[in-house]
Formats: sequence, structure tokens, C-alpha cells
Amino acid sequence: MTGNRSSPLAAARALLSATAIKALADDRWETVRPWIDYPLLVAFVVFLTLLFTPPNWRDAGPLPVVGAIAESTIRADRDLLIEDDAATELRRKAAEASVKPIFNYDPELYFNIVERVNKAAAAMAARAASKELEEAERRLAFQKDLGQPVNATVFALLEAFEDPADVARAINTFVGIGLDHMVVAARDELPRRGGIQIRDTVTQNEWQLTDPSRVIDLGKLRRLVQARAATATYGEARIVRSWVLETALALVRPNLIADLAATGAAREQKRAAVEATYVKIAADEVIVREGDRVTQAALDRLHALQEKAANRPYLGETGAFGALVTLMLLLGALFFQRSGHRFRLTRKQVYITLAVSAGAALLGFGFHFAGRGIAVGLDIDPRSGTFLIPVATATILIALLVDARTSLLAGIGLSLMLTHRVGGDIWLLAYYLLGVLVAGVTARRVRRRSELLRSGLAIGLVQAISVPMVLVLGAGGGAGGTEMIVVSCFFALFSGAISAMVATGALPVIEHIFDEATDMRLLELASADNPLLKQIALLSPGTYYHSVMIANLAEAAGEAIGANPIKCRVMALYHDLGKSVRPAYFAENQHDGNIHDRLPPELSARIIFAHIKDGIDIARKHRLGRAVLDAITQHQGTTLLQVFYDRAVEQAKTTGQPVREEDFRYPGPKPRSREAAILLFADSVEAATRALKSPGPAELEARIASVMDHKIADGQLEESDLTIRDLAAIRDAFRRTLTLGVYHSRIEYPQPLKPVETGGRRGDDNDERPRDRRLGFLRDVARRSS
Repeated sequence: MTGNRSSPLAAARALLSATAIKALADDRWETVRPWIDYPLLVAFVVFLTLLFTPPNWRDAGPLPVVGAIAESTIRADRDLLIEDDAATELRRKAAEASVKPIFNYDPELYFNIVERVNKAAAAMAARAASKELEEAERRLAFQKDLGQPVNATVFALLEAFEDPADVARAINTFVGIGLDHMVVAARDELPRRGGIQIRDTVTQNEWQLTDPSRVIDLGKLRRLVQARAATATYGEARIVRSWVLETALALVRPNLIADLAATGAAREQKRAAVEATYVKIAADEVIVREGDRVTQAALDRLHALQEKAANRPYLGETGAFGALVTLMLLLGALFFQRSGHRFRLTRKQVYITLAVSAGAALLGFGFHFAGRGIAVGLDIDPRSGTFLIPVATATILIALLVDARTSLLAGIGLSLMLTHRVGGDIWLLAYYLLGVLVAGVTARRVRRRSELLRSGLAIGLVQAISVPMVLVLGAGGGAGGTEMIVVSCFFALFSGAISAMVATGALPVIEHIFDEATDMRLLELASADNPLLKQIALLSPGTYYHSVMIANLAEAAGEAIGANPIKCRVMALYHDLGKSVRPAYFAENQHDGNIHDRLPPELSARIIFAHIKDGIDIARKHRLGRAVLDAITQHQGTTLLQVFYDRAVEQAKTTGQPVREEDFRYPGPKPRSREAAILLFADSVEAATRALKSPGPAELEARIASVMDHKIADGQLEESDLTIRDLAAIRDAFRRTLTLGVYHSRIEYPQPLKPVETGGRRGDDNDERPRDRRLGFLRDVARRSS
């Protein structure tokens, strides 16, 4: 059980630990709270889903009738494809007309007729010679073979011919005229213009006859037959030439026959192959303008919009979009989880990312409608308003508050969702992504708030340059007119400026809400004009000089391992902020002996511990941010106050009261970041090397290694993520900074031969009294403040 002397020390240590925990807000940001985090995450998904899922098109009243004057301009609320029945029918009719009529051509027809006539004549002669049949039976048989009627008188004359083949030759003289022509039944079967498709019924080959002048109708063929009647050679058949001519005219027939069924089937197939013609109605496209007469086409489009909205599965689309947002968040979480410990987001960074993304989405929504309103007022395509959306705002803020990788992922996600919401195409998405990429590249280098405007200007210029290309590619070769290009370029340029201005205004608010400090805020804190730094320099000059030395060491080490050097410097400058409350109790501010030599070790430990609590109170009062609070609470970790502990142990040998080592250790926490671990090392190294009597390079390197090894052995790096390579780089940076920047060699200046006098007095006397007055003033201020 501890004695009375250790109880106040333990209480002071417990109070300091509670103050540090409260200042760091461990319970709020470091601890995952499912009952808070998950509902907020669901609310974020629902918010984005409702924001980016377009609502159903609502009818503002009865539709106008055809021929009426529109009372207001009506625009489409979304992209829509509607079938153009008239255009589709015209294309299908054109497709049908392109099919040429199909005709079946029999090239063997007249050869078969000639052969049939020859066979009929030969068979007649054979039957007449055999006398086996009666004349009437022979005549019937001849009529059947020839396929044409013949009376008894003509038949008797035919059988009486010495050469019955004369009959066949006479008939074939006329029939043979058809061998040189394609013959159709009637001329009107042929098209008035264009060719025909011919199919050979023997070989099944097909070809097109583009000039059907060779085709004659059956009437013309018969006229050709009749014209040859006077000059034909009949032989013995001259006495029956009238019958011969009549028979030949009866035997000729068309050898080119229109295949109506095949033509109809081909045309139907061609018609069916024609796809329906659709008309694209773009979002914000004017359906009917105020003061114009409503046409049937405009009314059809309005009906189509209403029908599309009525049949649209809004709940299904909303659910699908929400599922997509959830999937994107899950993949993002998996990405950071697999990227290594260094790139994982803290709970606070997740909240910052989601809050900024939600705000940027809402902001983009507002500027989209503002851009549309301006475009309508200028009487140009409202789609130019999509170029006013400041998508890069989220990328700038997240790059400054979290990191560049997260900012690019958030910017890409917002670009996809905004493109969907405004009905854009892939080229509009490319426009947004260009702004996001430029923001991610330029925002990483922003160190002052004025530089944000240059970043916004770069974003606007790149976006403005891309606008004509986006319009040309998105419009299929037409950019929408010079006026639209100019206005869209202006919108794009102004969008970059909006991103910068919104980021500039929102950054302090976000820093205040989440207790964060960006590099810009850190640079402001690092400025020598900062009132708190002036207060430290005035009230505790030794502490100020000590902090500046540590800042140089920490900044060099931060650069060496890839940490944030600005953050390292600021943490070093303010880590002993609390010493300005009681500066005389700290060695670097003491000049006439050490006051702790006259105090009990427990009381000295309480005073030393108190500078942590005092620093926390000042930092919270001035809202210096999490980096400074980390520096104040973690720069000593749980280091043991060795001097006072050893004194307490020595005193305990005479008093007999037990001494707990734990009571003489800082309550922590131990360094939790690379910057805080660097500060822990730099603080101890600066104090240890200052105590060297001959700080040469070898002595400095040995002392640095000894201090760092002691801190590592004491377990002060258990909660940081420094690697062995980082430790070697830090050690080398400390050695280089101390050797070249602090304990470098200097030449000894020679003493002057005689003192320089001015106005009868020594120059030293002129300077001494004002100096004494300044030192007296500083001591007086320090005495009053303590």
C-alpha cells in the first residue's frame, strides 16, 4: 500500500490520463460503435440512392390537343427512345421494293415442244403403215400425242403425205421462234422500271436481269409467228398451212412465269429484317415550345413519355442503384483493408470521406439545376448546365483532409453517379474524371489557402479545354452550335473556381467539426507570427529554443521516412506548450540553479506532469487540432521520470515508504503515429545531445543510437507502425541535422587590438543597459505568469 506522499502523485497522474483521453476523444473516434456506424452508413446509402435515382415523370396537367397553342415550354425529363411508326413503315416498304420480282425460266420448254411435234408425226406415220387401228382411233392417238385437236379431213391429208415429217418441220418452223426469247404471258407482269430475278428451273441457278428488253409477251410471239407464215417452207404440208399455223400458235406458251409466292416470301423476309426506327428524346429536349402550335408528333412524344414513366420499374431501379452504392462501399473497404496498415482509413477519416461525398453530391445537384436554369434563360441546350457541376470539390477536400488515393476513389464514384443522374454519356463522364484527376494531382501540393485558387484555375482550364471535344464526340460530330460551346466552356471554367471557393469555405468548418488540421492549417500554426508561438518565446524562451531544435530534427526525420514533415514540425513546436504556464520549473528556462533540488521528488513529478494537462487545456481552448493534441499527450509516451524516481527511491531508504515506478511514469498514451514516434525520439535526442561536453560526430551518433535504443527497449513504439528501415532513416536524419546544422565547427574570431569607442563611451556599455532592461522585463513577465 502506498504512503501519503505517493497518493497525490497517483491522483495527479490519473487526472492527466483522463484529460489526455478526453482531449484525444478516443471513445468518439477510435472505438467502432456498430449501433451508430451502421445506421449512419445505411442512411448515407439511402441518401445517395434517393438523390441520384431520377423520380418518375409526373403529369403537370392535361396534355394539349393537336393544333392548340402551347401555354408553356414542355421539356423531356429524361432520355427516351420512342418508335417512329411512320419512319419504320417507310423503311420497310423501301426494303420490300428492293426485292426484284422472281420469275421461273424454263429454257427447255420449246425444245420439248419441238421434240413432242416430231414424235407425234413419227407415231402417226407408223400407225398409218401398220393399219392396225381404225382411222378414227389413229386420229385420236395423234391428237393425244400432239396435244392439239385435228379434224378428220386434215388428218386424212396428213396420213396421205409421202413424208409426214413435213408436218413436223412446218410446225417447228413457227415454234422455233420461241427458242430465242424469254416469253411471259403478259407484258404487265414485268416491272415498269428495274430488273427482275430469274431462277432457272433446270439448273436452279439465279441471276438478275437488269434490262428485260429481251423478254417478250405471248402476244408478241404469236405476232412473230403469224408474220413468218407467208415465207415459211411447208413442203407437202402447204395444203394444210392454215392448220399448221393454228397448231403452232396453240402450242407456243410462256417460258418465263412470275413466281408470286416466292416473291412475296422474299419481300416479307426483307421487311421483317428491318428493325424499328426509334427517335431519341434527350433529357431537357424541348418537346413543344411556348407559343408554338402543338403537332401530332409532339403529342405522340408526350404520350410516349407518360407511357414510359407509367411502365418504369422505379422501385426496381432504386433498389438496384442502392445495391450498387453498397457494393462500391464494400469494395472500397476491402481495397483499403488489403492495401496494408499504412493506407487503412481511420474511423474519423471514413466519416470525413462520407460526409464530404454527401455534401459534394448535394452541391452538384444544386449547380446542375442552376446551370440548366441559366441555359434556358440564354435559350440554349439545357444540357450545357451539366458542365457547371463542381465534381472536383469532393476530391480537393478529401485530398487535403484524408489522402490523395481516397480522394480519387471518391471522385470517380461521384462522377459515375452524377453522370447517371444527369443522363450523360461516356464523354461527359470523361469530362468529370478529368476534373477529378487534376484536383487529385494539384490538391496534394496545396500548402496555403491561396494555392487552392490556383488549383481551381487548373481544374477549370483543363475542363474548358475538354468541353469542345466532349460536345463533338457526344453529339456524333455536331457540337450544338458556337453559342453552346462558349457557354459550356465558361461553365467548365467557373466550375473549377466553384470547387476551389467551396473548398476554401468548407475547410475551416470541417476542420472545426472533426477537429482536424490540414497542411494549410499546420503551416499557419508553424508561422513565426503565430500568437501562441510568440507567447512561448516570451514566457519560456528556453522551451521555445528547445522546441525549434526539435522541430528541425523532426522535420528532417519526417522527410526521410515519407511521413508528413509539416505535421512533424508543428507537433514539435507545440509539444511543450504547457511549459509556458510555469516556465521556471523546467531546466531549459532556469538560470540560477534548479528549483527541484529544493522540492520533494513527488511534487516535482506532479509539476512536470502538469505541463501536459496545461498544454491540453491551451490547445483545446485555441482549437489547435488533433496533431497538436497528439504531440502534447504522446511526446513522452509512458517514459519514466528517472531523476525524480531515483530521488524517491533514495529517500525511501530512510523513510521506509514504498515507491511505485508506475507513479513516476507519464500516463501516455504511447505514440500512435509515425509523426508522434519521431517527436518522442527528437525530444529525447535533443536533450541528451545538449548535455554532451564535446559533441563531435562520433559522440553524437553514439548518443543518438543510445537514446533511441533505450526508447525502443522501454516499449515506447509498441503502438506505432515504424519499421526497422524507418528507424535507420530517422537515426541518420538526426545525425546529419545535428552534425551539419547545430554542432558544426566554426573558426575562432580574433580579438580586436583595442576596444571601439563611440562618443567617449565603450560600445559594450551602450548595449548592456538596454539588454539588462529586456531581460528584466522577460523575468518579470515569467514571474507574473507563474
